[in-house]
Amino acid sequence: MTELSRPPREIVERILRNANAAADITRKSLGTIARPILAGTSFQFPTVMRYWEVYREMVADGSMEKNPALEKALRVKDVRTDSGVAPITVLTKPYPCPGKCVYCPTEARMPKSYISSEPAAARALSLRFDPFEQVLQRVQALEKNGHEGKKIELIIKGGTWSSYRWDYRQWFIKRCFDAANELSTTEDRFITPLAALPAFDETILTNESTTDDELTSAQNLNETSDYRIIGLTIETRPDWVNAKEIIRLRQLGCTRVELGVQTLQDAVLDLTNRGHHIDATIRATALLKQAGFKVDFHILPGQPGSTPEKDLEDFRTLFSDAKYRPDMIKLYPCVVLPTAELHAWAEDGRFTPMQGAELRELLIQMQTIVPRYCRISRLIRDFPEKDISHGNKITNLRMMLEDEMKQRGLVCNCLRCREVGHVKDIDPNSPTQIFEEWYDSAGGREVFLTIEDADRKAVFAFLRLRLPNSSPRADARNFPIEYTNDSRYLRESLEISEAFPVLTNTAIVRELHTYGTALNLNQNSVDASQHRGYGRKLMQAAEDIATREGFPRMAVISGIGVREYYRTLGYNEEQTYMVKELEK
Repeated sequence: MTELSRPPREIVERILRNANAAADITRKSLGTIARPILAGTSFQFPTVMRYWEVYREMVADGSMEKNPALEKALRVKDVRTDSGVAPITVLTKPYPCPGKCVYCPTEARMPKSYISSEPAAARALSLRFDPFEQVLQRVQALEKNGHEGKKIELIIKGGTWSSYRWDYRQWFIKRCFDAANELSTTEDRFITPLAALPAFDETILTNESTTDDELTSAQNLNETSDYRIIGLTIETRPDWVNAKEIIRLRQLGCTRVELGVQTLQDAVLDLTNRGHHIDATIRATALLKQAGFKVDFHILPGQPGSTPEKDLEDFRTLFSDAKYRPDMIKLYPCVVLPTAELHAWAEDGRFTPMQGAELRELLIQMQTIVPRYCRISRLIRDFPEKDISHGNKITNLRMMLEDEMKQRGLVCNCLRCREVGHVKDIDPNSPTQIFEEWYDSAGGREVFLTIEDADRKAVFAFLRLRLPNSSPRADARNFPIEYTNDSRYLRESLEISEAFPVLTNTAIVRELHTYGTALNLNQNSVDASQHRGYGRKLMQAAEDIATREGFPRMAVISGIGVREYYRTLGYNEEQTYMVKELEK
């Protein structure tokens, strides 16, 4: 929009005042109010950012009182912060990937498997993959559109994180914490247009480095910063997960790992040149959960060599077999991009991607299988339609599937579908109760605790408690049979135990989360489900279970920015975890 077509403040003020007087304010009604006011002028409809700009000025000068209903109508894509946090995705620089997978795009300017037209990737490229600027500008953009950005869930993308040089990874994380720590004192930045950037050499990482003390200092500062990183996620390959990597991830403050599992069929993994077999996934899942990490699986239905029937059987196995049972899952139906090796297969007829009714039916059946403890984070990859040469091009597929399932009387019980922010017609003040679900997973016993309404339609908060089985030092007869013959697993598991002795015979809280539109750490709202003591209730329930099961202490794999919260509950930092001795 040019400056000439931008409505002056007086016009925007009139629109906002009329909206303020309306009985029911929605985005649609705002447009209805604006239309006659703008009719006959040369001005276009104000952008949401322009509405926010004038609204904040009016509140500041006293010409208008704060209006929560109007703020809600102005807020763009509530789903971004409806889960209670502000997800901030940043990308690492391009770097050679150890994988040779046939389905991965290989764009020269991007990390492996990403293309520059994806929203987060385009933003990263425009900022030369600078971690500081990516965090800074993304948080500022969210806040300009009415979202609360002080509780940051940092998600790092870019191929195989574990294969990057350690000095680069350490520096990258430190700069992310620097950005969060400086956000409250930094003015808005102007994002450089992509066309103005010089050519980028994708093979060279920066020579920047940081020391352990510098990283620790940035993390310690973030514990009490206005903007806190309350969770940190990386993505990697199962075959790159080992004790050394897990120790480093804890040093960085990582709390969740996304694993590129792709399929449970070794024959498909071989055909697509994945470079590892399913034993790597089994081993990685067990090691990560031993250290308390949340585990997110990436699954690609419709790969070469598979069938819808095999994909559905795999999916059932993910939740019926105790060797797996991920906490979260991303379903990325296999599509073909021009820069992937698979493009030639699709062109000459060696591969036909699944799409249409066949794909929709498979995804619907998969959604009906997912248990209450698992969250389906994504149903398709965020590739623009124009960049897909073969395969599904429907970008709103998840919405279509939700409508079709509703018509057929089918329900998805995944955690995302039951988050209070995604459930319609639920009173945030509804009576709630705690529910428990117990299941075995990857060498331990899991307890999924939730605070829900009586009908279990909406989840207000949840906690993942892990009760470990016997230590690898114990007699093999007391250890899960599927791991006793894996010498590499036993060796790596023992190294983790030696690195974090505080976890020995210790119950672990792997995740504590309260849903509802994100509030900052000192904010309250009548209609929000955060800050109502749900976290304390769940922690007390988890401590009671751990005590009853004979565990002398509890450890929490806490995000850096949440350490202060756990200190108020009697926990202290030990070996990167927050730990509390339990009363007998």
